[in-house]
Amino acid sequence: MTDEEQQSLLDILGDRHARRILQETMSEPMSADQLSEACDISPQSVYRRTDELTAHGLLETEMEYDADGHHYTTFTADPTQIVIEITEEEIDTTTTRTERMSDRLTEFVNQVRDR
Repeated sequence: MTDEEQQSLLDILGDRHARRILQETMSEPMSADQLSEACDISPQSVYRRTDELTAHGLLETEMEYDADGHHYTTFTADPTQIVIEITEEEIDTTTTRTERMSDRLTEFVNQVRDR
């Protein structure tokens, strides 16, 4: 990770609204409107933060369609461990995502089916 990428990650994690978005989307996918209401911030603020979180791989997006055929994006976060190591020589940031049990089960089923 470059110094610029690392600084950008630390900046977004320093934002309380971004952290709240991550927490809110861990249990279920949420739209920008839902996140706006849950986090008490404007939809524009939600999109700005979800863009940054998605760029860092901390959020996944999926297109959803309502009964009227309109589409919207939902955001989902997986449990993530971010380790910041500070030494005399450097600062290093490591991000590790924890796979959800449902994703692991799907992968297992796909492997068994493909045999």
